[in-house]
Amino acid sequence: MNKFKFSKIFFVVALAGASFTACKKDNPTDEEIVLSGSLANGTVLTGDLVNDVTLVKGNTYVLRGGVHVKEGKTITIQEGVTVKHDPNEPAVAYLLVEPGAKIMAQGTATSPIVFTSGAAAPKEQDWGGIIVCGKAPVNGEGGRISSEMGAGVTYGGTIENDNSGVLKFMRVEFTGRKQTADKEHNGFTFEGVGSGTLVENLSVYRGGDDAFEWFGGTVNVKYLFAYGAQDDMFDWTYGWSGKAQFLVGVQSDNVGDRGIEADNSDKNNAANPFSNPTLSNVTLVGSLIAKTGDDPTAVKDTDVGKTTGLKLRQGTKGKLHNFVVYNFNNGVDVEHNGTLANMTDGSLTIKNSDISNIKTWAFKVSSGSPAFSGANPFITGPYSNTITETSTKPAYITGVFVGTSNTGSVDPTTLDPFFTAANYKGAVQAGSDWTNAAWVRTDKR
Repeated sequence: MNKFKFSKIFFVVALAGASFTACKKDNPTDEEIVLSGSLANGTVLTGDLVNDVTLVKGNTYVLRGGVHVKEGKTITIQEGVTVKHDPNEPAVAYLLVEPGAKIMAQGTATSPIVFTSGAAAPKEQDWGGIIVCGKAPVNGEGGRISSEMGAGVTYGGTIENDNSGVLKFMRVEFTGRKQTADKEHNGFTFEGVGSGTLVENLSVYRGGDDAFEWFGGTVNVKYLFAYGAQDDMFDWTYGWSGKAQFLVGVQSDNVGDRGIEADNSDKNNAANPFSNPTLSNVTLVGSLIAKTGDDPTAVKDTDVGKTTGLKLRQGTKGKLHNFVVYNFNNGVDVEHNGTLANMTDGSLTIKNSDISNIKTWAFKVSSGSPAFSGANPFITGPYSNTITETSTKPAYITGVFVGTSNTGSVDPTTLDPFFTAANYKGAVQAGSDWTNAAWVRTDKR
């Protein structure tokens, strides 16, 4: 069990608002404290949370290093709470909810929960992000996968309706710090999270890697907003089979890569369970001048002109409806033999969508295979897509991402009862702008 080190000055402050146990250390200026109960304003969170804790409405807290909510325990975060990372701590700050633990984070539209940088001049990659791990199915060997970020933590299992709690009306900012040279945190990461978990109204502002990523699981989501992700705005792999509605992703003009990156498994493109989510009402807005790649110190001028709306690869399946995708250099890339086969047999579809980008389609076979010579089903009549080889935004979009069209759309309630009735393309109706609220932050409207 990791302990919590505080100065005696902080010990006195924390005494009024938190329960704890303490014992003397060799260094008389330190105490060991195990947090429990309602925590006082200014409390530093670090190490393992081995008791239930509550971050109290309106308070501000400090996140120091990796913080793990242990199995069987719950972290409750009330509306209006702000959590800032400790910029003086060399270890990457992040919050990870282990399988069997819960996070009960319920902000409101006007008083959201905010996790952000504690630096004087905040920027992308200042701290890690939020990781939730569950016991829902994933397609790793043996049905379990080691967490990318949580050392010693494995996720996955057989509980499709596993419940990791509630995440609602939350915003994270300046995430994406590297854990190692090749592993970076996302804004929100869902690892084997089950459909019993409630995920709604989350936003990520200027994250260093992906804004949202799903590693397997069955969790369903609504109302997600991503602005300025330096890599992908939405990313799935390892067998995610949930549902998603009302997603907006907007690239900034400096660094960005893809609107969606979708994989089944890089280790086995045919691994079961397949990545096979159903999405509806999604607006993705690209940049023609952003440099691709998620490390601003390494990108070059030659990386301009390579942004992509949707990269579908490594055997993913999925049903994508009512999309608006515009202003990317590349529209839709379908890559690898298994993915192309899924497209051909109808287990990977894009329907009822408007796609307006410089280069609309690309089909790429697996290494060593003959060039793709099949038909493109996405441009046929039954798919009801409107394809325009231009970066011009659709006429119904006002500003950057507000606006919808019902021409050729489908009511997603006919796809699954999870969906809200929204018989239009796009995520944000002009007369009902759910993004115009305190939990969303963007530089472009």
